[in-house]
Amino acid sequence: MSQRPRLAGDGLLRTPQKVALFWNDFLRARLADTTVDPFDWTEDRLLLAESFARLDLDERAAAKRWFTRHGVVDRAGFVGPPSEAPWYYELHDWLEDRDPKVIADHRGDIEVEQENVRWHLATLARLSEARLTRDWDPAWGQLIVYGGGLVVGGPDAGSRLTMQTTIDVLRREFTDDPERQRQADEAERLRAATDGWPVVEVGEFLWYDGWDRDEPAPDGPLPWSPEDKARVLGSTWDQTVALERLLIVPYVKRAVERTFTVAFEPQDVGGETRPVLLPREERVWHSILAPIYLQLFEALRRITEGEPGAAICRECGRPFVVLDARRRFFCNARHQFRHSKREQRRLSRSVEDSITFSDVATVEIRRRQPGDDP
Repeated sequence: MSQRPRLAGDGLLRTPQKVALFWNDFLRARLADTTVDPFDWTEDRLLLAESFARLDLDERAAAKRWFTRHGVVDRAGFVGPPSEAPWYYELHDWLEDRDPKVIADHRGDIEVEQENVRWHLATLARLSEARLTRDWDPAWGQLIVYGGGLVVGGPDAGSRLTMQTTIDVLRREFTDDPERQRQADEAERLRAATDGWPVVEVGEFLWYDGWDRDEPAPDGPLPWSPEDKARVLGSTWDQTVALERLLIVPYVKRAVERTFTVAFEPQDVGGETRPVLLPREERVWHSILAPIYLQLFEALRRITEGEPGAAICRECGRPFVVLDARRRFFCNARHQFRHSKREQRRLSRSVEDSITFSDVATVEIRRRQPGDDP
């Protein structure tokens, strides 16, 4: 059974013919011409967003099989420039000359996108649990938006992190400048204060889709500048919904785009085979991020409708999306069965432990004697 988000339409995903993992820290692949439904269950009986979030990249054989079967990230084609160019290319030249069907994803970029999805799943589960009460701990909305090192939430909200290399230059090159040393002190303090915070990276193509303009929120429009947005986002349940919208929607905008092509196809016309123009308007994705973010958006949309959109599995303790009422407590049937068997054993032991010697009746058995009453 496919759990297709409402915005997914007839979208399909291209998977690679084969995958080379990780040569010089790059995943290399060439996309096949065939497509798959990315909203079917994965081989671990999860939805694509959950399965990608749980994928162990250190298990090379399993990771290679996963990418071959379920698709690749294709960061350069969907999100923006990768962290570095593959092989001996200059980044600009590679982006300009690359074949769209030839994929080169740096492992670091794959890990970044994994961490993004993990944060979304955890936050959606919290939003879903509090959808009726709107109770919210502002600490749950604290994070670093890496598209500029922007601090969201907390007492330093709206500040921007300074790279450690820049701090080192200030220390080394401006030892006699009190103001520069004060800047370095403040930069180090901010990095220490936000150490361990979750980081959500916003690709270059996506940053200007929401952070540098007016955007709506449940209780009114957000401030214009990224710094002012960061001072309010994540502070309440409603403002965390607005934060999720800001981070998810740019992916969704790209996912719902359709392509138009016209090809020649041989057809029988009046008993004669002719090359006939055949127009196609279709939605075919190269990146797994498109269907993943459609799943995340569907979960967020359900939450705003008062329905559960994500939950924590009662067996494995990890978050999963809830796209209909048939899947609300366990991320897959195997975990549900395992949880049920454990509960049965627990109840059985509980019953056994409740039986004491005082509950056992003593029965005397003797032979019937002549004259006894029948």
